[in-house]
Amino acid sequence: MPRIEKQNKALVRRIYEDMWNKGDVSVASEIFVRPEGVERFMREFLTAFPGLHHSVEELIAEGDRLVARFSAEGMHTGPWKQYAPSGKAIHYTGVTVAQIKGDKIIHHRTWWDTMELVEQIRGENS
Repeated sequence: MPRIEKQNKALVRRIYEDMWNKGDVSVASEIFVRPEGVERFMREFLTAFPGLHHSVEELIAEGDRLVARFSAEGMHTGPWKQYAPSGKAIHYTGVTVAQIKGDKIIHHRTWWDTMELVEQIRGENS
């Protein structure tokens, strides 16, 4: 595997290991060209799901593009959107596609089943 693809994998892995699992949202400024939206989303989400743990299931890199397939699990102990803390265990999976230039992510999209998460919080997915 080319060196740049290894570097890109290491960069994206930091999202899950440093930012999500360690809760260090400030790392966003080291990873993303535009970190503000990422920081805001993560702060809100980690307030609702403290201790959330992400696992990287698969990383695929080709040139400046990278795809990460991940899963996450935790507990809903804080408010999230219009949902009061439920105390329920949650689990979801998702995929992130990122474009990297230099040593930062310049564009990314993440898809995950938010409806499944809402059903778990509401106790509809038991």
